[in-house]
Amino acid sequence: MAVGTRSSTTSPVKKHAKETCATKSESKSNAQREPLRPFILPRDTCDRSRFLLLRHPRDCTLQRFLFCPETGLFQFTKVQTPSTDPRSLLFARADPDGEKDSPETLGKDSETEQALSRGYISKSAEIFVATPFDLAFILLPLVLPAKAPSGKMLFQPIDDILEQHIQEDKHLRYIYDHGRTMLEDAMSRFCDTIEAGDEQMYRPSEDKALRMVMQKVDNAMRGGLPASLEEKFVTRALEAPVLSVKREETSISTISTNSAQATSDDNESQSEGLDSQSTSASSAPSMVFSDVSTASSASTVVPDTSIPQELCDLQKRRTVVDFILASYLPASLADRLRGRLGEKDSPVDFSPLEKHLQSLAAMRAEVLASRSIGDFSRKRGLEDDEVAESRAEKKRRQEEEDKKKKLGESRGVRDLKKVNVSGMKKMSDFFAKKPVAKAKG
Repeated sequence: MAVGTRSSTTSPVKKHAKETCATKSESKSNAQREPLRPFILPRDTCDRSRFLLLRHPRDCTLQRFLFCPETGLFQFTKVQTPSTDPRSLLFARADPDGEKDSPETLGKDSETEQALSRGYISKSAEIFVATPFDLAFILLPLVLPAKAPSGKMLFQPIDDILEQHIQEDKHLRYIYDHGRTMLEDAMSRFCDTIEAGDEQMYRPSEDKALRMVMQKVDNAMRGGLPASLEEKFVTRALEAPVLSVKREETSISTISTNSAQATSDDNESQSEGLDSQSTSASSAPSMVFSDVSTASSASTVVPDTSIPQELCDLQKRRTVVDFILASYLPASLADRLRGRLGEKDSPVDFSPLEKHLQSLAAMRAEVLASRSIGDFSRKRGLEDDEVAESRAEKKRRQEEEDKKKKLGESRGVRDLKKVNVSGMKKMSDFFAKKPVAKAKG
């Protein structure tokens, strides 16, 4: 009679071993793959939308953008929690059957719990949000030359201007093929245009590019600056310093008078109630002390703190202009456009603001000089606000790194640090080489 054995598929031990191996291999593959990045996309995007790698106009680094032929170009902005507040994100399907689970059933063994166990956990709680990005900033460094042209440039069709860039960059080619009207509209905002037959001709213009930037500045001014930026770059920049501090020292004057006759008359009238010692003291010449001193006081001359609204608006406009030029344009082109703001035909006249800032700089220099000379009680000079802020920022970062290291340590490591190891040998002492024994003669 043949001996009956169980098949490998029906054996519960082998089945459990296979499931365990499959789970381990799956977890290993999940650990080795690259971390997922959550993106929040616009709602009204079409099916032809694509993720593109384009060179950022500020530093020419490749960055990820989203292009939709209907809604335009979008840049991804990272939203991240502070490093002192560690968090993570769980991506899973909470309702496999399309039904919302109640809080009572979430903790029980159900399909919802199984779906959560198969989810993905992102250790860094960072989210990339798609924000609108003007296509003209992508084209500006491609169309405008790196150096200022000696004369006026020629009118050219858009195909000739972008031909070389399109051949080298396939992602820019996708925008050219599916969003030509958007490219033409962006080019017309910083280029002079003429009609040559049925074709539109373009010629780059720095003056028109500056007007485009100032138009964006006006749009930002209508929306208003954040309170933190306005406090740091507007209020503090226009704040007048304390002009001078006057100090008056205490002085005591002593007046010596020999009014023997007056004191003798007073002593004679009071001789009946005084003893001999007091009468002899009263008959001596007296010293009259008159305190004509004034207590040490400090009078501070504070200038008028009211800032004209015109200067506030100019400072806000200057702040927004500097931010746009530094964030969305190459350094060489930004310097040329910033230089055009000081010319006579500039769209904005910053001369009143420049005069006011120069007067404030002179006042601050005078205050620093007066304090360094007059205040001898200080061991060091008055530190600059920027230096103090940078030191505070370094201290804050160091504290964040220390907290991060403490959070990364296990409980066993923290307990070992508390152990008193005084008097104990180090581990390296047990592996030291023994001294060579001398041979006996």
